Amino acid sequence: MELRQLRYFRAVAEESNFHRAAARLRVAQPALSRQIHALEESLGVVLFERQPRGVRLSQAGETLLEDARRVLDEIARAQDRVQRVHRGQVGLIRIGFNEIAARKPYLPSLFQATRARYPDIEMKLTLLTSQPQLEAVRNGQIDAGFLFHRPADRELLSLAVDEDDYAVAMPSSHKLATRKRIYLSDMRDQPFIMMSQHSNRVLYDRLIAACVAGGLVPRQVHEANNEFAIVNLVAAGVGLAFINRSFAHAVSDVVLRVIEDLSVPVRLELVWRQDNRSAALARFVETVAASDQVARHRR
Repeated sequence: MELRQLRYFRAVAEESNFHRAAARLRVAQPALSRQIHALEESLGVVLFERQPRGVRLSQAGETLLEDARRVLDEIARAQDRVQRVHRGQVGLIRIGFNEIAARKPYLPSLFQATRARYPDIEMKLTLLTSQPQLEAVRNGQIDAGFLFHRPADRELLSLAVDEDDYAVAMPSSHKLATRKRIYLSDMRDQPFIMMSQHSNRVLYDRLIAACVAGGLVPRQVHEANNEFAIVNLVAAGVGLAFINRSFAHAVSDVVLRVIEDLSVPVRLELVWRQDNRSAALARFVETVAASDQVARHRR
C-alpha cells in the first residue's frame, strides 16, 4: 500500500466518481483506475461497487476510508510541522541572561514579542552570570545568552544590546556620601565587597586594573556573586562596593555615587555559537535586532 494510492482512494471515495476524482487530483483517469485496482489487488478486497453513474464504497472501502483519512491527515500535519521547524516557527531555544540584563525594562518585551510572533517556539530561560553563560553557550547547554564582554572568538557571534558602567555603593551615612565629587584616591582606606572572581573573571580583572591605574588597590573584605547580596552587605556596613550604575532598586540607607576618575564600560551582548543552526534561534535573534528598545539603547 502506497501513500499515493491512499490519496487516490480517498479522492475517489469522496467524489464517488473516477472522472471527478481524476480532475481533482489532476491525473489521467486510466492512471487513477490502475492505482485503485492495484490497491484492491494488494489488499485482496473490493473497495468500490461500480454503478452506472459512479461508484459506491463497499463495506471494506468504508473501513479503509476512515483509516486513510487519519493517516493522510497525520502525514499532512507532520509535513507542516517539519516545514515550520525549518522556517524557525517551531522549536525550543534555551536563553541565559545575567542579573544586569534581568533588570532591563525591555528584556521581557523581547521574549513577549518572540512568543507573539512565533507562539510555537518554546523558550527556556536561565539566570546565570556572564562567565557561566559563556561556558554554557560554548558547550551547548544554552543556545544564546545575554552577557558582558565576550572574548574574541571566531566560534561566537554577538549582537550589542546595551551598555553600562560602574559607580560606588556606600551607606548614606558614610563620610564620602555627601562629597560633591569622589575620586579613587578618596577610598584608599576603605574596605570593599567585590564581585565574584569565578563568576565574573573578565570584569573583575578590568575593574581592578582600572582602580590600580587610578591609584587604588581595593582592600577586599568580602566577595559575592550578585548585586542584591552585595548592596545588602553595603547596607550592613561591611564595606563599599562597585555596582553597575543601572542598579536602580531602592535599598534602605545605600546610595550610588559616580567616581570621577573611574570608567569601566560594560557592554551587554546577546551571544550565540556561529555553528548553531537552530532556525528558532535565528528568529529570536532577528526579533532582538529589530527591537526599537534595543536599537535605542545601542545608539
